Formats: sequence, structure tokens, C-alpha cells
Amino acid sequence: MSTTEILFRSIEVALTLIGLVLVVFGWIIPYKNSIKAEEIRARNELEMERIRWEKELIDKQISNLYGPIYALINERYVTFSRVLYQLGRQYVIPEGMGFYDLSENEQKIWKHYVDNYAIPNQMRIVDIMRGNLHLVYKSEIPACYRKFLDYALGLDLLDKQKRSDVPNFYEYHYAYNYPSEFNYYIRTTLNLLLKEQAELMEQTEKFPVPVAGAEK
Repeated sequence: MSTTEILFRSIEVALTLIGLVLVVFGWIIPYKNSIKAEEIRARNELEMERIRWEKELIDKQISNLYGPIYALINERYVTFSRVLYQLGRQYVIPEGMGFYDLSENEQKIWKHYVDNYAIPNQMRIVDIMRGNLHLVYKSEIPACYRKFLDYALGLDLLDKQKRSDVPNFYEYHYAYNYPSEFNYYIRTTLNLLLKEQAELMEQTEKFPVPVAGAEK
């Protein structure tokens, strides 16, 4: 074999090897890119699942617990404000006086409110709390939660005793003041949940929308 033939053969072999190298690299680079893309897709799916789970929980907390209770608290505020307007003052029973120290008409106004609005409203809240204890924010039951139950259930008990002629000292106002901190807790927690809900909805918009029929 002449020198020229050997040279051409070497060049041919070299070109073949270069071609093989290019083929290998042409396969490796897309493969690595596909691996990286798959890892990103898997992370996105996990993050979307986390967001979806958190949003579902928050949706239930808002619609089943804090939202309905907040609506009932507002109803209580509206009706109680009307009663105060009828009485012509910012309180029901003056300090140092009892229910039976009120005028006959004032007694009727307050008794009607307690029996037909206050107690039913509070017991509806108790029913919501009883059926959705698992939805309490961060699974932490605050002290005002228990205070409200004590107030609502205690008032309902005494009122039913009075209606049944069971001896007690109930005069249509409970010995304990309504726990206003319960209203504050419900309002602030609901606002916090609404904010978190909006933030989660914004996060979902950062992820690409899957195309129907596209390969995963």
C-alpha cells in the first residue's frame, strides 16, 4: 500500500471517528437536557400538588368554618344594634340594675331579641364549630374558642331552664360578658386565610398550563 493510500485511509478513519464522536455528543446533550427537563417537571408537579392541597384546605376553612361564622357574627351585630337603637342607649341593662328593673316594654324588647335572635344565632355558630373542628386554623384551638362555647351553651341552658320553670337566677342576661375576642379571632383569621388563598392562586399562575395530548 502506497503512502498516499495510507494517508487517505487514515483521513477516512479519522473522519469516521469524528463522525462517531459527533453522533455520541449529539445524543448525550439532548439526553441530559431531557433528564433535566424531567426533573424540573417532577419538581413542578410536586409543588403544584402541595399548592393544590393547601388551597383545598383553605377553601374548606373559609367556606365551612370561618366564613359562615363571620356572617353570623355580622347578623348578630346588625340585630343587636337595632335593639340598642330601640332602647335609646348604648347598653341594655344599666350598671347596678337587673332585667326586672327595666320597663315592661324594654323587657319585652330584650327578651324577644334573646329568645329569637341571640340564642339561635349563637347555637348555629356552635353547630358550625362542632362539625368543623378539624378545620381550625393550624389545628390550634384558641382560648376564645372555648370561651364562646361556654357563653353560648351556658346561656342556652339557663334559658331552657327558665322556659321549663326550672329554678335558677337567670334574668335574660348571662353572668359572663360576651367574649368579644372571639369575634376578633374569627375576623382576623378569615382575612388571613383569604390572603393566603390569593397568594396560592398567584403561585399556580407561575406554572405552565399542560397542553392536552402533550407528552409528559
